[in-house]
Amino acid sequence: MNPNSVDNYMEFAHRALSLYGLRPTHVEFIRHSENITYRVFTPAGDYLLRVHTPISPAFGSHGADPATVNSEMLWLAILCEHGFPVPPPVRTRDGKYTAHLDNHNLTMLEWQPGEQPTREMANNVAGEMGNLVGRLHQFASTWKPPHRFTRPTRDAAFFEDAMLSLWPATQDGRIDPQDYALLQNVITWLSGELRNQGPSRERFGLLHGDLHRGNFLLDGDDIRLIDFSMSAYGPYAYDLGTCLSNITPTQHNLFLENYTRHFALPESFHRTVEACFIASWVVSFSLNISDPESQETLIERVSMVASEYASRFDRDKRFWFSD
Repeated sequence: MNPNSVDNYMEFAHRALSLYGLRPTHVEFIRHSENITYRVFTPAGDYLLRVHTPISPAFGSHGADPATVNSEMLWLAILCEHGFPVPPPVRTRDGKYTAHLDNHNLTMLEWQPGEQPTREMANNVAGEMGNLVGRLHQFASTWKPPHRFTRPTRDAAFFEDAMLSLWPATQDGRIDPQDYALLQNVITWLSGELRNQGPSRERFGLLHGDLHRGNFLLDGDDIRLIDFSMSAYGPYAYDLGTCLSNITPTQHNLFLENYTRHFALPESFHRTVEACFIASWVVSFSLNISDPESQETLIERVSMVASEYASRFDRDKRFWFSD
């Protein structure tokens, strides 16, 4: 596939759909990010076709490993079996969750209806998000993955590597060295915390990995959770830091009250969640550091995160929670 040709994207998609025995009425290219994605329209319902080829190496190489891709699908299947509102995986004609075409790994999911919540969401929506994330973490903390189940890990080394990837931007003037130092202090603290905690089912497990507002869907009174392609093993606080950043601070307590109905928070979780929020920005910056179209936004946001959040963290001042 030529990544610069939408026509080639579409030709590839139609060949891929034959592996699933689908006869679409229409195929719509969505985007190329961590995956290449298409919406597939059929008389029986709509589907999401994914080609696990990232637009940038910064997204990781796990999409090239069939076992890692298949593990995401197994995880979704298990969650569906236990009543979680997540996209059901679709098998190929020969009964497999992962297909292969021209050296690319492919997966198919049932399309999920709904609209993304806005930042000005109603309190009941924020509360239901807390319920869903709490249920997910509780389940992940007790579930025993099958043999050869594998997903990436977001551990201390992962966050340190993401931080290091930003260093060249201090040399060419895109990132102020003082801003870099503020962000690095947070990552150093978080890395030490993660290493000191060690393996703990209460703190570290299988995450959604990308819990921003756009991966929740409102469908009437129901709320759904989509896009597990970045799922990984890591601190549950990372999911919380990402999710809380998409909810107004006045709704944080409501979210966490509902979350803790299902999964307890460790003592002194506040600083770790805030560090993970900043770390999620560092990860985002690392994904965009080499994208020419993202540089203006990158420069603005690095400065904002460093001055508004990392500087306060460095002074041991909370920005979301009271001391």
